[in-house]
Amino acid sequence: MKKRFDEKAIVLENRRINDRYYKLVFSSAPLSRNIRPGQFLHIRINEGQDPYLRRPFSYFRTSPGKVEILYEVLGRGTLILAEKSKGDPLMVMGPLGNGFRTAIGKRKRVLVAGGIGVPPLVNLAEQFSSDYLLIGTKSKAEILPMAELKKVKAKVLCATEDGSVGFKGFVTGVLEKVIREEDSRQLFIQTCGPKSMMKAVMAIAAKNGIEGEASWDESMACGVGACLGCMVDTKTGLKRACADGPVFSFSELVP
Repeated sequence: MKKRFDEKAIVLENRRINDRYYKLVFSSAPLSRNIRPGQFLHIRINEGQDPYLRRPFSYFRTSPGKVEILYEVLGRGTLILAEKSKGDPLMVMGPLGNGFRTAIGKRKRVLVAGGIGVPPLVNLAEQFSSDYLLIGTKSKAEILPMAELKKVKAKVLCATEDGSVGFKGFVTGVLEKVIREEDSRQLFIQTCGPKSMMKAVMAIAAKNGIEGEASWDESMACGVGACLGCMVDTKTGLKRACADGPVFSFSELVP
């Protein structure tokens, strides 16, 4: 059984970094060790019962004794989280779930990220050499600051729906361009983001005979596989996103 911790962490930094994302940094030696990109943690937003359920967040970056996450304000829980200040306590459980494959042989690693799926793939590209990190957003205002991408070991290509940065259109357009320029037999795709984007990525991969993985999130109430509230439809039956995933191979998932 994988070891996990439920720790009282202390907020070190919590600030807005662009029009979409906040960055939260907290201290925790146990939660910063032996993390695989793609794993997640569960945060109890308040010490009381409001909000009742913890919230799941991907690991964005770790360093000795510190953990960083990115998040956007989408509801009451994340709105309360955005109000946390340096020195505030947080109960954090992790590491949870199964992460991305890090060993892919001699194949070229192509990472396709969209929305809040960007953080775990930046984490992967910082720790393990990758060939491409493709990032899709609606506009320039949502692109991560370059300071957050300077340690990425990959060629970063951006797509914006309004054309304000990089390729105009969806990130899948950039992926198709990369596939045309490379030997598809030598590629391995890892993706995280909106389900519509990941389904499109999987369709392109299938068309070109490319293997890969997707971080397939569902609503995770408990985070440890007990509540069965985050079931994912796979070719071998329903599986728990939090405990059996959130990373699944393309070949496992039902398109």
